[in-house]
Formats: sequence, C-alpha cells, structure tokens
Amino acid sequence: MKVNYKELVKEEISEGIFRIWLIDERAGASNFFMRLFEILPGFGTKEDSHPYEHEIFTLEGKGSVKVGRRSEIIRKGDALYIPQGEVHSIKNLGENILKFLCVVPYSYLKIKEEKNG
Repeated sequence: MKVNYKELVKEEISEGIFRIWLIDERAGASNFFMRLFEILPGFGTKEDSHPYEHEIFTLEGKGSVKVGRRSEIIRKGDALYIPQGEVHSIKNLGENILKFLCVVPYSYLKIKEEKNG
C-alpha cells in the first residue's frame, strides 16, 4: 500500500513534536510500523524507554539523541539503533525542523493496547 505523508494526519504529541503514522496495521503491516517525526527548533522529547527496540533515520535537520549515558549528534543521512529498554531522548539542535523516520515492531501495538486496556 502506497501512502503520501502530506495526506496523512499529523498529530502533535507534545509541544513542538509531531508524529505521522506512515505504515501501520491500516496498511496491512504485521511486523513493523513506520512513523515520521518532526521536532521544531529548540524542542525535544522527554527521556523515555520502551520494552521494544526501534530504529531512526534522519531525513532533515540536526539533533542530539541521548541513549543511556551516551549522546550522539544526528544529521541528515544518519541512522541510529535504540535497544529495548534503553532510556533515550531526542532534541532538535538546529534552526530548522528535525525530521526522522522511526521504525518500531508490531509488538508496539500490543503494548499500547495493554496500557489502554
């Protein structure tokens, strides 16, 4: 199934941080979900951890990703693996929007349902 991110819902998940679900169960995905995040300049995510691994690929901008005790600067073209259970956060360090893809396993949905359930 083909999608165009401009035609999908962009949700503000916290101040200055937006998420678009590109590929998920609605597209028939049964192993991985793909999301597009946009973080405005000066904003970032709170430290968080999840019981699943995920990967990010930077499309635009410059940011800092803290994973555990280490920090990495990310720029366009950089990919980063975030292990299961690792405390992490992402901050936009640039003057433009930081855009990245984030892939999570299908188990994300089960965990989300258990939290809401």
